[in-house]
Amino acid sequence: MIIYKTCLYKTHYNFLYITFHYIRGMEPINLQKNHTRNTFLNAMGEGLWGFAMAFHNMNSVIPMFLAQLGASAFIIGLIPGGFMLLVAIPQLLSAALFRNAPNIKKLNIGLHFALSPIALLLGVSFYVFEFSGQTGILIYLLLWILWSMGVGFLVPVWADFLASVTVMGRRGRFFGITFTVNAILGMLGGYVLKEVLAMEGLGFPRNFGLAFLIMTAAILAGNSFFLFMKVIHPPAKRKDHAEGWFQRVKAIYLGDKNFRNYILSRALAASVMMPLAFYGVDLQARFALPLSAAGTFTFFLVVGQAIFNILFGYLGDIYGRKLAISGFFVGHFLAAVMALFACEPWMAYLAFVFVGMGFGAGQSSFMVFVYEFAGEGGDRKLYYAALDTAIAPFIVVYISIAGLIVETFGTSVLYSLALALIAAGFMVFLFKVQNPEESALPLNS
Repeated sequence: MIIYKTCLYKTHYNFLYITFHYIRGMEPINLQKNHTRNTFLNAMGEGLWGFAMAFHNMNSVIPMFLAQLGASAFIIGLIPGGFMLLVAIPQLLSAALFRNAPNIKKLNIGLHFALSPIALLLGVSFYVFEFSGQTGILIYLLLWILWSMGVGFLVPVWADFLASVTVMGRRGRFFGITFTVNAILGMLGGYVLKEVLAMEGLGFPRNFGLAFLIMTAAILAGNSFFLFMKVIHPPAKRKDHAEGWFQRVKAIYLGDKNFRNYILSRALAASVMMPLAFYGVDLQARFALPLSAAGTFTFFLVVGQAIFNILFGYLGDIYGRKLAISGFFVGHFLAAVMALFACEPWMAYLAFVFVGMGFGAGQSSFMVFVYEFAGEGGDRKLYYAALDTAIAPFIVVYISIAGLIVETFGTSVLYSLALALIAAGFMVFLFKVQNPEESALPLNS
């Protein structure tokens, strides 16, 4: 009995866990089979979300949409970074509220479905009511805030859920495959968006309103796949109170120097939010491209994601997560270089491929890297929320100055500043951040 309990506690020794369940007359649990099944289902669900987000891409579509509504450079500059900021704000609260959630799967599905009414309101506002001008800007921004904070409540739960349905040693490939499918369907979404925006009988803003309605339908379809996924190992049950929980957040910040260095590198790298909002607007104007270029830019962005998601997912599993995350810094650095020196339309499209490279490297590895900081038995929601919350003040600064820099000095100065900050963050990451297993973890319970 003692040996049996030991096996239960050490569930990462999968062969022992399966053997002792078999001895007790239970069906053997094929963790790899469940992992593979979950990979397929998650790829389909996230793929449809990728299709949906092609119609509401914060880096290519929405800045151009707001520009057509007549928004200022300051407001346009808020969008990518402001989205990340609003996502970060509720994460610690979400992680605290749901720290002892009894069913991570139901909670994840419920929060996913809760976002669809906001998407529907976006579609109705601009397709049915055709809001435009300052009224349209105000209505969009209000719904954008609700959407972004809703995503923020979802993220810690979603991250914990994905860790619960995967096998530890294959998570890089899981995320690589998932987000490659996400990007491939995103390419399809970019093409459909291009066709919608080019429809002669559908003027602005109804064309974007129709795009948001298509997004809503894709979200609902994508969420349905999560219903059939199986939890392989639920999050560890905890009995801590909120007061003690916040003390643990403080202990993470003060006690884990390696994690602080990682926060610093990511805080500097968050400067990628500054030029993202202006790539599409600037390059469209520079080369006199049609409004439907928003769909083309999105297409090339997700091409980059499709290629580099799976590439860096596998590289991260084989050679370590630091190599994969390095692709995030390199991709965004090259995107800013290309936007700065672009003199032909193909260079504009290549800039978005590099943006996709940066996002692909991050999507395949950021979440897994945080899992490694928390430890397999640690509080993953807590670490994920602690990271995004610490980066939030830097994002505030970046989005506050981006539009002002563009209005005063132009996009070239903004791109140059972003290049310097990305390079600085990369240096910190390379030379100051160790793989988590090489450093002491302060909290694993």
